[in-house]
Amino acid sequence: MLRVTRLAVIALWAALLIALARSQMPPATSAPNLAAAPPRAGEVAGEEEWTGLYMQDHKVGYAHSRITPTAGGFRLDETSVMRLTVLDTEQVIRAVIDADVGPNWAVRRFTVALHTDLGAFDVRGVVQDDALALTMRSGGESTEQRIPIAEPIYLPSAARAALRAGELRAGATLTLRVFDPSALEHQPMTISIVGRDTLTVDGVARETWKVREAFRGIESTVWLDDAGHTLREEGPMGLVMVRETMNQAVNEGWDAAPFDLMSAVALRPAEPIAAPRRLGSLRLRLGGIDDIAIPHDERQTGADGALTVRREDVRPATYQLPYAGDAWRDELGATPFLQIDHPSVRAAAGEAVGDERDPRRAAEALRRWVYGALDKRPAATIPNAVQVLQTRAGDCNEHAVLFAALARAVGLPARVVAGLVYADGVFLYHAWDEVWLGEQWVSVDPAFDQMPVDATHIKLVEGGPEAHAALVPIIGRLQLDVLPADPAG
Repeated sequence: MLRVTRLAVIALWAALLIALARSQMPPATSAPNLAAAPPRAGEVAGEEEWTGLYMQDHKVGYAHSRITPTAGGFRLDETSVMRLTVLDTEQVIRAVIDADVGPNWAVRRFTVALHTDLGAFDVRGVVQDDALALTMRSGGESTEQRIPIAEPIYLPSAARAALRAGELRAGATLTLRVFDPSALEHQPMTISIVGRDTLTVDGVARETWKVREAFRGIESTVWLDDAGHTLREEGPMGLVMVRETMNQAVNEGWDAAPFDLMSAVALRPAEPIAAPRRLGSLRLRLGGIDDIAIPHDERQTGADGALTVRREDVRPATYQLPYAGDAWRDELGATPFLQIDHPSVRAAAGEAVGDERDPRRAAEALRRWVYGALDKRPAATIPNAVQVLQTRAGDCNEHAVLFAALARAVGLPARVVAGLVYADGVFLYHAWDEVWLGEQWVSVDPAFDQMPVDATHIKLVEGGPEAHAALVPIIGRLQLDVLPADPAG
């Protein structure tokens, strides 16, 4: 169980970090093939960029982008590859995006794909008048959604191209609406030119433009040449992108053993925690959390700079399924990731719960069913309930998403949460669930088969896969100190 925890959180954040380091969404492959995809016939005109991706001075991947002029704008093609070691297992994650944009770089249509050994995920978008029509495809199933738009929508990489299409000058700022496939929504991206800066490239000092980008709370620093092409980019968690030749990017600089991402995300307390799965109370102090508002509720409370987490006393439920109140209607609804009306989801929920109408007993039945139904394997993907039911495998994210969908399908308000959990001597990023029993939200971890969860589960955000990117800015900066128990408590 503890081994699964490590693989789970690493797989999730590896996928997110690739997406956000390159400011676009990923696809992946489990095959350790780092060979570059050859340019397609007729599409070698325009411009190309190759960059190496580094973390803590270790090469972990590369990216290739190509811009091709078309009759009415441009064609964008991008591929990112990351190679990592996760618990002595090599993981190769591949991200691909292609898009058609107009002469102002606003998107017309795009495809973003994510492929793993647990299935395929892709999002396709087409701008139609005042809406962005989305089709999410996973496991042979399609989900459609229309997102209203009131202004042009950009992909992050195209937003940078839009900046260089104008005048490069100190103080220039550009704010655009940028689509984020990991959340299936658009958010503002702000790009600001700080000014001139000297950057050493291949041992030669070059005058460059220093640029700051901010998107969904994630800040990156970019150095552009006078033509507006990227020479270097520094993102969250110490990720660095450096412009290279194709041969350098694909073939050079690799360590004999891939970089172990565990060392970059794990938080080790000064003293080990005994019997963590049975721990009822934990007192700690968090630092480096920036603007993230740590949730305070019945389970975790803050005072005097300290956070105290207590395992809940689960009280009897006060209603019968399905929940008919108005307070938590959003926690009963379908989302692109929680397809609660799909026949396979309905069937699985019925199999797990049967005729049970007590919310607490139903939640316990769902927890046991999900824990037993899924093979515990890492999955560098953005999970959705239908895909998880087809693959019957995954990490904490797959467990949490499937549990939430099944719970909502039987009328039990449920939400996915994410934060930290203690396992094997360190705190790692993790996802689990909460359900509403009528008087309280109660934590459930179907990957650990716990209800309520132990006190080492520290909640940092509430929301499904679309909300987890909020944690990326604090990865690598978060500090955690376990404090002595409060003698008064």
